[in-house]
Amino acid sequence: MKKDPLGDGFSILFIVPTDYASLLEKGVASMILEREEEGFFKRVFNIHPYASKTQTVDLNETNRLIEFGPDYPLSLLNFRGGSIINYWLKPIPIIKALTQLVKREHIHLIRATDPYWCGFYAWTVSKLTGVPFCISIHTDYDQYYKKIGKERGVPFLFKIFEMLVLPRAHLVMPIREHLVPHLLKRRVDRAKIRVIPHGINVDEFSCTENKNNLESFGITSGKKIISFVGRLAEDNYVYEVIELVKRLSKIRDDFIVLLVGDGPEGEKLRKLVQENNLSPQVLFSGFLSKEQVIAIRRQSFFSLCLKGGFSLIEACLAGCPIVSYDVEWHYELVKNGETGFLVQENDLEGLVKAAIYLLDHPTEAEEMGEKARRLATARHNIAFTSEIKKNCYRELLGIKGR
Repeated sequence: MKKDPLGDGFSILFIVPTDYASLLEKGVASMILEREEEGFFKRVFNIHPYASKTQTVDLNETNRLIEFGPDYPLSLLNFRGGSIINYWLKPIPIIKALTQLVKREHIHLIRATDPYWCGFYAWTVSKLTGVPFCISIHTDYDQYYKKIGKERGVPFLFKIFEMLVLPRAHLVMPIREHLVPHLLKRRVDRAKIRVIPHGINVDEFSCTENKNNLESFGITSGKKIISFVGRLAEDNYVYEVIELVKRLSKIRDDFIVLLVGDGPEGEKLRKLVQENNLSPQVLFSGFLSKEQVIAIRRQSFFSLCLKGGFSLIEACLAGCPIVSYDVEWHYELVKNGETGFLVQENDLEGLVKAAIYLLDHPTEAEEMGEKARRLATARHNIAFTSEIKKNCYRELLGIKGR
């Protein structure tokens, strides 16, 4: 791989609140490798402080994965009650381990991907080593925690971490423009904010060989596919997807809603579909490979992305129109009547009307899909977004140089 002359020889430490096993299960573990930024970094150290097990894995010659499981730091406490003790013991030994790693491997930059535990670790290690750090912001955490019902907002301890680390980061990098006002309210200096859009390899979505035999899912010819790809979780409005099917199936039967993925609400949703005799209109595929997901997206009449991150970008790149709720950042890609339809949150009648229009107007739907593809390509082509991130890293390296 060709090395960037301004990045060759540098290394970065990523601190991420995830787990390698879950990334493998979801089929997105390969995204870790994108942190090399097309050869900008010689070494990338990926830290998962709260993983399912303690391990070190060399993913390739550039990427090393280091996970701290519930048995860390004391394996003798590896039982149900002991894991809670380990959880609260972790910060000091993790900080010590990361500080030693930064010094031993001559790491030049630190990036945390949340402003809470990961941000706290990044800030502390930065203070101990003199290495600049940045924090990337991936969602509106206030809204996220309200959705999952935790204390009507961000837990109090997390708010303390946020107040400590966000103003002290050398750069704060939201992945979407709509997150900037939230950061300004948290006393982040506007001069330190850099928007870094998600990047996707758009070539994967234009491969003409990327087709899937839909008969393997029980989809007969003549049925129009409406796809939903994502976690079957309440915060993804999955029950409203089923309600849409109930209302739509009363007036037509020329469609199939294919739910790709799984999650905590999977079993309840399957039971709900059976109880309402919706099995002819709803199919569950479970987790599929990336290639299979792309193939399904490309053959969809339209995509349901009531709430989406990567899934919304991928749906647009597949060249099909989108039906989405008008929440968070969706307006950046979903343009009403142009690339799909934005519907007010929880407006089921609006969902039904948008679905009927697209099913009844295939020519217009195809045109919307093509506009969605062009817009997503312009905003999220990984070659473009990678350059944005590399410029941020160059800026941080300059901080260290000064």
